[in-house]
Amino acid sequence: MKMFLIFWLCVQNPITSLEQTCVQNIIYDVSYNTKEECREASIKLAKELTQIPDTYVTTFCTTKIIKNT
Repeated sequence: MKMFLIFWLCVQNPITSLEQTCVQNIIYDVSYNTKEECREASIKLAKELTQIPDTYVTTFCTTKIIKNT
């Protein structure tokens, strides 16, 4: 079982349309072996993205069973 990082990025800007205000991204090309690895990656990602003015990030980690087909 692997851990994956999911995040939402929202930009607070009154002239940006609501449909383009928030973006969800599920990172499938990177996986983690433990909750701690994923948690550390989510903290690093949030710190990097929140340096952008009026940008808000929510992250969480989830586990999925990967079947090799």
